[in-house]
Amino acid sequence: MPDLYSPYIWNLSTIQRILSDEQYIGTYIMRKTVVKELGGKRIKREEKDCIKIPNHHEAIITKETFQQVQKQSSHIKIKSRKKIEYLLKEKVYCGYCYHNLDRRPKKSAVFVCRYSEVDATFPCYNLAILEKELEEIVFQMISKQIEIIINSKQTDSIKIQTTQKIELQKQVKLYQQKKKLFYEQYIEGKLIEQQFSKINLELTKELEPIQNKLEEIDFQLQYSQKRDSFQNQIEKIVKYDFHSLTKELVDIFIDKIYVFKENHIEVKWKIEDFLQKR
Repeated sequence: MPDLYSPYIWNLSTIQRILSDEQYIGTYIMRKTVVKELGGKRIKREEKDCIKIPNHHEAIITKETFQQVQKQSSHIKIKSRKKIEYLLKEKVYCGYCYHNLDRRPKKSAVFVCRYSEVDATFPCYNLAILEKELEEIVFQMISKQIEIIINSKQTDSIKIQTTQKIELQKQVKLYQQKKKLFYEQYIEGKLIEQQFSKINLELTKELEPIQNKLEEIDFQLQYSQKRDSFQNQIEKIVKYDFHSLTKELVDIFIDKIYVFKENHIEVKWKIEDFLQKR
């Protein structure tokens, strides 16, 4: 039985590539790529510039089969594929084997798990969902998240945290001034070393919880500002374009979509941390 989670299940393109590669008939090919400039990417050489050593290793394809495939391939014209752009590109995965679902552009485009096609015992065997249905489900889920985000907006939190930060900064500055003053008295000989060390230690102990609180408030303020900016962004989207699923919404909200049978889906949100802290 094939491994359900293996990334090495062969498809037609894999088999075609193997049948077109001389290495599988025992030929060792050197100097296949070259770097033309320092720090540049490797690019493929023309076949005439490669070095080939025949019968270098054991072949897994006979030369007769290889030549027959090349002869047939020379008569086949391969149309250049247009780059497919669709809303959920590279977002949809099988909820059972975790492989990307294939989008098959039929009359009504459908997402299918091609890995399950090799064995009917796989839990995702015959797993498929219409693209339009999936987009509608995802749009409804995003709509609910947007409702939560907008309703949870707390505009006063930034003002409160900013005020707290300013007050704490004043306290820190006051303690730093006191420490500086006592240090100057120590340098001038008005305090002996033991007196200065004792006072400095006491001030440091008093200052530490204030600095810790300042760091905590600063972190909260940064998070609140990020949250507020995100909420404003969402409000603009809702105001101007919120009638159907868009690429912008998908890119903002969706990390991965896991599809199960009976059109059940689970979403891994990009904003999961944001929602947990609402």
